[in-house]
Amino acid sequence: MTLLAAVLVLQTPYLARPEQFLLYAKSAVGSGVQSRVEELFQSKADATYLLEMARDRGGMRTLKFSMIPAPPGWEDTAPYWAIFHTRQDIEQDHDPVFPVLRTSGGLKLGRETPEWQGIETRITDIKADVKLSPAANMASIRAIVTLDGKKTTRAPILRLGDIYQLRSGRVSTVDGKVVEAADTILKPNEGDVVRAGSLLIPWTTKPSVTMSFAYDGVVNSSDEDKINDRQIYLTAWWTPSTGRLPHSSTVRVTGPRAWILKSEGPAIDPATAGLGPVEAVGQDQQCLAFRCDLPISYPKVIGGAYLLAAEANLGGKNYRAYHLTTAEPERGQKEVQAMANAVAFYEKTLAPFPFDHYYGFDAVGYYGIESYSHTLLAKGITLRFMSHEIGHTYFGGITPCAYVRDSWNESLTQYIDSIVYLNNSDRTLELGIRTVGLDVPLTKMPVAHAYESATYYRGAYVMRMLEDEIGREKVLEGLRAMLKDRVGKDTAWPDLPAYFEKASGQNLAWFWSQWVSNSKFPVLTVADAEPVQIERKWRTRVTVTQSGTPQPFRLRFKVVVRRGPQRVESVVTMKAPGETFTIASDFQPTSTEVEPFPHALATVRKKS
Repeated sequence: MTLLAAVLVLQTPYLARPEQFLLYAKSAVGSGVQSRVEELFQSKADATYLLEMARDRGGMRTLKFSMIPAPPGWEDTAPYWAIFHTRQDIEQDHDPVFPVLRTSGGLKLGRETPEWQGIETRITDIKADVKLSPAANMASIRAIVTLDGKKTTRAPILRLGDIYQLRSGRVSTVDGKVVEAADTILKPNEGDVVRAGSLLIPWTTKPSVTMSFAYDGVVNSSDEDKINDRQIYLTAWWTPSTGRLPHSSTVRVTGPRAWILKSEGPAIDPATAGLGPVEAVGQDQQCLAFRCDLPISYPKVIGGAYLLAAEANLGGKNYRAYHLTTAEPERGQKEVQAMANAVAFYEKTLAPFPFDHYYGFDAVGYYGIESYSHTLLAKGITLRFMSHEIGHTYFGGITPCAYVRDSWNESLTQYIDSIVYLNNSDRTLELGIRTVGLDVPLTKMPVAHAYESATYYRGAYVMRMLEDEIGREKVLEGLRAMLKDRVGKDTAWPDLPAYFEKASGQNLAWFWSQWVSNSKFPVLTVADAEPVQIERKWRTRVTVTQSGTPQPFRLRFKVVVRRGPQRVESVVTMKAPGETFTIASDFQPTSTEVEPFPHALATVRKKS
């Protein structure tokens, strides 16, 4: 054995027993050394997302490692499960779960088990009783979870943010206890509630339709969720979820009387929230409740020492602008008008707005977040993005997006807001074509702000391309049908084409294949240009070739002939590897070009 081989053996010991693997994996994560973590995997490629997530969340040393036996009913996946976990933001990264496999080289981690894999039963409703302790940066929460009641053969796999410590749980008719994963492999009993990182697992294949959990957590990040003496932003992983799938929600919150507090949907009587009697509160406290019958993936609690800057009742709806610390009435009036204008446009263009109000809140130390009856946006960008966030009431709200497979709703919201409503005044289309070199399809962009926000710009660009094929009115007709049909249904890019096909009467499988689920786009070249004079007119035969894709694309682009400031263009359709187009002009052209913008995701190569 060479010295190098001996060193490798020492670095990667044969780990045959679960306890060995658990302790070694904890050590590898704690070391922060990428190569040591990669060596835990059967294939290093399976560690790619984990390493990216670790970088996003502050480095490998910020992560923790937990390991449990496969839950009841999941034994066919692997003998054990491993969870890498840390504090996660909303709609962003997640704590990956990997099967622990027996191999000839000992125990190894396999390919990540997706959040949505194997879900047999799902949450249909959550009622959450939230008590805020700003001085301690803490939220104490009691959640009543209702499942869909379908017969299950597997334990439900719930997720709850890593920062929340489970105090108690009731998940079946058997009295169980909370069991936390630690430095040894658990041996849970029927009816126990297992907490392993962000996993919250009723250890039973026969859960009650209604389960309850009590937990608390310190929420005090610098630029994400926080609870302090000025504000509360409780948005990320603070209620149990099954695959981040949508559900209705009731939120009752107790906090400072001087604060404005808001959750999704209209206010209701706290005594009717289904959370039991309202406890007596002190003179400096208040208890409010909100009900959202629209199934959504991310209920929230936001608020703080807000001041009402402006309010208006327009079109039967109430609009409010709240500012933190200092109210700015002039800006508030503009925000209120922006809300009203956007809602009126969306109602006329898409569908009725599902709430009787919409509020805008300044976010301080927080960028902003998708919401549905209100929005939270960093001070300074409220007017710029107000209409975009209202668009999410339709795409993400009425038709939900779980942000686990893709972020189609960001694409469609950017399209309807920036292209249809604002007529590309923010140059979304120009940003969209700049993503042509990004080798990641829209169907593989679950994190909205990844890849320099390509899901927003490329997705909006592709929807504008769809207008070329079926017309804007047919695109809008398809969107209206989708919003009507998919209320409360988790939605992804593959669900969308059927609505546009029905509206247009066309088969659009080729369009989705080329532009949505693909990421390699054509390169166009002017291979030849031959101007010919016929009487006083000129006709230029322009031969264009396409390359760079396994099969020729069906695409549109402009063919342009020029002479000085004179220009004639024609939008053409190409299907073959090479085609010739004839362009008529009143002048003899001196140059010929092709321009994909805004008709195709393609690049142009000049003929050498």
